[in-house]
Amino acid sequence: MNAATIEQSFREKVCAKIRIVLDGDERFRVFTPFIFEDGDHLAIVLKKRENTWVLSDEGNTYMRLTYDLDEKDFQKGTRQKIISSTLSAFRVEDRDGELIARVAEDRFGDALFSFVQALLKVTVNCRQAARPPGNRQPATGNRPRQPATGNAKITRK
Repeated sequence: MNAATIEQSFREKVCAKIRIVLDGDERFRVFTPFIFEDGDHLAIVLKKRENTWVLSDEGNTYMRLTYDLDEKDFQKGTRQKIISSTLSAFRVEDRDGELIARVAEDRFGDALFSFVQALLKVTVNCRQAARPPGNRQPATGNRPRQPATGNAKITRK
C-alpha cells in the first residue's frame, strides 16, 4: 500500500487533518490534530515490523506520564488496571514501554482511530487517578477551556 492510500484511509476514518511524512525506509511520522493536556501533539509513527504495519508511540506516552507520576506506579494499583484495561479494549500492546497497535488487513484508518483513543485515554485517566477527588476533571478528558482539543472523545463517521 502506498503513502497516499494510507493517508486517505486515516483521513476517512479519523480526521481530514491527518497527514503522514516519510521518515525512513517503510516508516512514516503521523501528524494528527489531537493533543495531550499540556498542548503537545500525540507522537505516532507508522512502521513496518516483521512484515506487518504497526502504529507506535515509541515510548512517548509513558515518558510524558513520568513528568508527573512515578514510573513504578504504572505497574501496580489503579493506574496499572487503567492502563491494562484501556490497552486491551483498544487492542494496543505494551512492549517494554512502547505502545504498539498492529494494522490488520490494511485497515489503517481503523487502527489509527483505536490507537489515538488508547493514547488519550491512558494519559487522561492515569493523571485523573493521581489527582485528589476534588480536583478531578471529567473522565473523557474534556476541559472547559479547550473544547476542540484532542482530549475530547472522537467518534466515527
